[in-house]
Amino acid sequence: MKNNNISAKLSTENLTFRPSKPPVTFEVTVNNDSDRIANFQLEIEAAGEKENSDYQWYRLEPEVAAAQPHGSSTEFQIFIFNTPIPGYVGTVNLTVKVFSPQLGEERRLLLRLQIERDQKPNLVSVELPVRDYQVYPGNTVDILVKLRNMGQQPASITLDFAGIDSSWLLGSQQRRLSVKPGYHQEVSFPCQPPSVAQAPSDIYPFRVEATSHNSYPASAEGNLEVLPVGFIKFSTPQSRKTLPEKNKWLPDLKSKSVSYELIFKNASNLRQEINLQVQGRDSRKCTFKKHPETVNLDLGQTAKIDLEVTTKRPWFGIRKILLLEARPELSDQRLGSTDPATQILEIKVLPIIPLWLQLLLLLLLLLALFPRETPPQHLAAVNSVRISGNGELVVSGSDDCTLRLWKIDNRKLEPDDKAIGWDKKDVKICREIHKTKGLLFDAKKIVRVVKFVPPYEKLIAVGLDNGKIKFINSLAPNNKPKLQEVDKGDRVFDLTFTNNALNMFAGYGSGKLLIWSREKDSTWQEEPKVLDLQDKQALSSFQIYALALSPDQKYLIVAGNFRRFLKIPVNKILDSKSLENFNDISLQKFENADIGGNAGRGDIVWGLDFANYDGKKILATSDSNGYIAIWDLDKCNPFSNNDQKNSQGLKEVNCQILEQWQVKSKSKQGNNNKYIAQNQIRSLKFSQDRNYLVSGGDDGRVAVWYFKDDGSFKLDEIKSEGREGKTIKAESNSKINSIDLRSISDRQGYAISGSKDSQVRLHRIE
Repeated sequence: MKNNNISAKLSTENLTFRPSKPPVTFEVTVNNDSDRIANFQLEIEAAGEKENSDYQWYRLEPEVAAAQPHGSSTEFQIFIFNTPIPGYVGTVNLTVKVFSPQLGEERRLLLRLQIERDQKPNLVSVELPVRDYQVYPGNTVDILVKLRNMGQQPASITLDFAGIDSSWLLGSQQRRLSVKPGYHQEVSFPCQPPSVAQAPSDIYPFRVEATSHNSYPASAEGNLEVLPVGFIKFSTPQSRKTLPEKNKWLPDLKSKSVSYELIFKNASNLRQEINLQVQGRDSRKCTFKKHPETVNLDLGQTAKIDLEVTTKRPWFGIRKILLLEARPELSDQRLGSTDPATQILEIKVLPIIPLWLQLLLLLLLLLALFPRETPPQHLAAVNSVRISGNGELVVSGSDDCTLRLWKIDNRKLEPDDKAIGWDKKDVKICREIHKTKGLLFDAKKIVRVVKFVPPYEKLIAVGLDNGKIKFINSLAPNNKPKLQEVDKGDRVFDLTFTNNALNMFAGYGSGKLLIWSREKDSTWQEEPKVLDLQDKQALSSFQIYALALSPDQKYLIVAGNFRRFLKIPVNKILDSKSLENFNDISLQKFENADIGGNAGRGDIVWGLDFANYDGKKILATSDSNGYIAIWDLDKCNPFSNNDQKNSQGLKEVNCQILEQWQVKSKSKQGNNNKYIAQNQIRSLKFSQDRNYLVSGGDDGRVAVWYFKDDGSFKLDEIKSEGREGKTIKAESNSKINSIDLRSISDRQGYAISGSKDSQVRLHRIE
């Protein structure tokens, strides 16, 4: 800058100053060479000087010159009464700045200041053993200061702590101490930052200074870091919306969007800027508007983002569920993500033409067409369904005394033409008229359970309500079946076979377990082995409802009422000539399942299935209380009181539960307006890749439960749509009695269900 309007000169260019001596002075003469009236100001800077508004080392007279006309001059007098740099001895360059606000110009002059040592020695030293401290809000940290008297006389020292809010100190900021000559003394300043909302995470510099009447001041500097703690609470008052939100029963062309209120509360000591991202399975089908785009959260503050979601609605069809995932991004991620990290947003999109109006139009169309023949089906509740090993056939057994055979064609379920041999289109079985297409066999009695006999896909084992077991050849159903007689009236509830089909286990309502064996290519033995479980004191009134063989064929799991299951070694059963005194049985009780306790005859374990998992024994159970549990049968620890249990023929064990959840429901039962009091899960099945299982129960839902990919068998609540399960199909409010599952690929499969409303259904899984 060219200075044409200001000229100035110093009275001297060298000056000497000694602390503890009187101030030294010099003068600055300033001339107004401009054509305007102006006032002038002075500032002095020392090379190496640290900015400190509380530390003064010179003064001016006058502080500001009054307005002066052209050609006039002003004389400033400067008094230096302290060292520009505390404790410094030597030469310091001083810069004198002359400037005028009216003229917008500045002039600089240089003066050399020689600072001499005063008579005070450096007899006091201050030291911080630790210079950097870390502490969480609300916690206390002791800042340690070490003083040393290096003189020959006792020293009275004043110690001042500065730089941090005085309210954080648990005590005074100033300490007065007397230190003997040659000694040192340690002083602690306890510091406690306040609560999370009042102590932002930051680095706070502090300074400790010691002064004494016979020594130069001494000081030390350090840092106190308040560590980050807390979380950002993320919530939404309503995560499920329906589009349109009003007039759902009337045609609506205008409604295209819904709005969500997303709320963020800062319960941490970090100031945050939040940016919201929306993703998820159906995010590409929607457009989004956010107001505001981002929110800034101070400590303890609550803010919200209004998210408007717009999507297309079809004219016809059923409702569609769109799933979105709102994920906030934090500007400071030292504490990770929000709590929770995401919110699942659900939009139930209704068609423009309401479903009732579509159904009415469809009904009118059907009435205009000629009546069609009713497809073949069961006439009473379906108790058991099974898929053949090659996945092509399905067999079902019912209360209507029949077996039916179905084929899976292009992912549809059709009556199988192989079920032949009937002379008429309609036959009378158990006092009802049945269509013969797909009809495999007249069992004469209620069919409780059906199983394909491995590895023969054509041979089917049938357990009946009168205790008989029949073997039906699906290719020649009119051949005389083989029968196994048991006590009259005893019902067969479940059957299972060893992989080589040489051993068959049957569970009965009387609590008896019957074991048939045979040699290869020969018939079954005439008399089975019988293990009467009700003979055991701890299993009085026990009924068998489900059986399952472990993948390695080493253990048979037997389940029934009182919410319990038994673990029985297979080889020991097969090798024993008689099972009358067989005692090698392990008993696993469910929670609150002690006899005489909360579990009774009506508390039943309905479903059993093993996961095919690298030789591990991972068992899934379902029961009448709506619980599904995943057990690790390789980790079953005996109880300490097993000596007493052994005397009763049982060994009570405590097997590890990997995961457990309860499936609740408010579904209506039948055609009445009453809701079921308890959702009994009557059947379940693992997928072949053990990544998920399907279940069916009294709420009429076929539900899929996905597991996490880490092999822990923990429920993946995002894929499973919470802990209620992803519904494949809810055909009716009728109970589902039986489920079987077949995987097509890693991502696709189908499930077969048999329900109380006499229907056998196929459900696609994707």
